[in-house]
Amino acid sequence: MNNDLITIQKIKLQDLVEFARNSLDDPAYGDVSPISLLRAESQSKNPQGEPDDIVLLVAFYKNLCIGYLGLMPGRLTGKHSVSTIYWMITLYLDAGYRGKGYGKRLLSEMQQLGVDLVATGITRNVEGLCRSMGFRHPAELPYYRLHPENTSYLKNAVKHLTPVEKTFFSKPVNQLTEKINTPAARQDSVISFQRDINTINWMIRNPWVVSRQGAQEDVKQYFFSRVRDLFEFVALEIFAPDEQTRKGYLVLSVSRNKNSTTIKILDYYFHDPKDTLIAGYLGMKWSIAYGADRLEYPGGLAAFFENYPDLRQLTKKKKRLYLFCPRSSNSPLAVLAEKVELKYSDSDTAFT
Repeated sequence: MNNDLITIQKIKLQDLVEFARNSLDDPAYGDVSPISLLRAESQSKNPQGEPDDIVLLVAFYKNLCIGYLGLMPGRLTGKHSVSTIYWMITLYLDAGYRGKGYGKRLLSEMQQLGVDLVATGITRNVEGLCRSMGFRHPAELPYYRLHPENTSYLKNAVKHLTPVEKTFFSKPVNQLTEKINTPAARQDSVISFQRDINTINWMIRNPWVVSRQGAQEDVKQYFFSRVRDLFEFVALEIFAPDEQTRKGYLVLSVSRNKNSTTIKILDYYFHDPKDTLIAGYLGMKWSIAYGADRLEYPGGLAAFFENYPDLRQLTKKKKRLYLFCPRSSNSPLAVLAEKVELKYSDSDTAFT
């Protein structure tokens, strides 16, 4: 196949929804749909994005869509500084066009945007492709996956925590109103990919995946999941027993497909670090309520779950790879790469 016949269309954030709508019935996307309308509508509201940001690269061969690469604008916060980075969130090529250099062409076009790039949650094939294109500084985020087998293990663990119920009151909400009041000393020292209240609320209000029962008509040939038997976010604001004094918040996701249910502990924050155990406790309680087959939790809760030997033997430590591609040798990502504190909900992880 002739590489000269490949063209790349670059879609801006401000044009993403219109592009997705127009592609619904366009025969050029009959075999490969580059984005679902649901995801496009959500991404268009990204509080960390700007209208002119390029968020989708679409590859055409003889006027037929054969693949795409999706980007999500984000922020890297340093000591008294905030800079823009881009997450690579999708990369797909139609099976008949793989192994011909078209994936490299998409990556090359992405690199020519001249931005700081980060890839995570990628397959081994995509990892190899990224490394061949200059992505470096491999970093790993530890997290944990608990397979309770049946809820009796969780129920036994929860029994030991019954007194915890008397120390807080949780309130389900449609969006968080809590403010992160991180101590100034920590604000000055932490370098991370920004995950603020506005970003969390964007996720809660605008999911990329929905329950089958509530799914609307959308694209037919989209590779990445947009519908499951059940998908929902659970946002909880946590108060003291007086139901007035704020303690913090917790956000979970519930995903069920083909009779397998996963609970993920996504975002949490507590004014008093001692209250962090509430996140682990409620994670177990909701897992029991949904009969979850898996409970995923961040490394920050590892010490809490290690208190229960019966659960420890059912838990696997996992790692998520990060690859960085700074736009230059002195860009913010290049300078801060070694110091970035990775988080469980980085990139599009929490959406899926």
